[in-house]
Amino acid sequence: MRVTAVGTSGGVPTAQYGTSCVYLNLLGDELLFDCGEGSGQRLMRYDASPDVDAVFVSHFHADHTLGLPGLVQALEMNDRERPLDVYAPGGRTGRAVDTIEGAYGRPSYPVEVHGYAADGPAIETDEYAIRPFETPYTEYSHGFVVQETDSRKFLVEEARALGVDPGPKYGRLQDGQTVETDDGDVVEPADVLSEPVAGRKIVYTGDTRPVPEVVEAASDASLLIYSAMFAEEQSERARSTGHSTAVEAGAVAAASGSERLWLTHISPRHEDDERRLASQAETEFDGEVVAVRDGESTAVTPE
Repeated sequence: MRVTAVGTSGGVPTAQYGTSCVYLNLLGDELLFDCGEGSGQRLMRYDASPDVDAVFVSHFHADHTLGLPGLVQALEMNDRERPLDVYAPGGRTGRAVDTIEGAYGRPSYPVEVHGYAADGPAIETDEYAIRPFETPYTEYSHGFVVQETDSRKFLVEEARALGVDPGPKYGRLQDGQTVETDDGDVVEPADVLSEPVAGRKIVYTGDTRPVPEVVEAASDASLLIYSAMFAEEQSERARSTGHSTAVEAGAVAAASGSERLWLTHISPRHEDDERRLASQAETEFDGEVVAVRDGESTAVTPE
């Protein structure tokens, strides 16, 4: 998994930084979380292809969505043929269609808008699931949990000791099928598979306050990407606008047991002062903290 910060400014773009957009290469699938103004162009700049498979919209404020029509148009001009999936809150799918078609019309390739809810996964494959969770920001406001499926390692030495020679039977055991050795002994998958190994977990909060539901969603995250718009000196403004401070982001990371914390959606007033935000988060969280800016990227590797 590789995560790239495409837009990190909160509210409005600045001369240096665009608004909300995170790119995730997830086991070969290319996904965007939010798509602020100019995201398509910045994706090309930061070695993160704009030819994405899906876009997940946390909520319909302009700093999270204005780049969507431009992305749709750019993909058409690049002769896109396969569908683009857009995931929007279930109560805002019409808004998603209006955002795209009102600015550009219908492209020549399919754009499929899917409504999601917080009571189930937006996507679930054999390799991962993406689950929305509600955040206390707008009526239809969500974050996303990206959870890799737990895995079990195939124990070659145990298989050989039980009389299973290398070959097709290894594959069947890994697929959960029982096999029989040449001597007629039955070998079950559980005999040659390790205990489950927890998959990697990335959590993108969107805009939020530090409520218990967000802490629960972020539990044991490999990487928590948290909307920390303000320094602690603006804590009252953070509360009144439904946002969070860097200190509150650090507290959520600590309470959730997250391994790493990215601060994003940073107010333009804190531009060139990001290290102070990271320092404030570090008063609550002793893991790695980065006040991330456009173009920064990190790999989330298995343990």
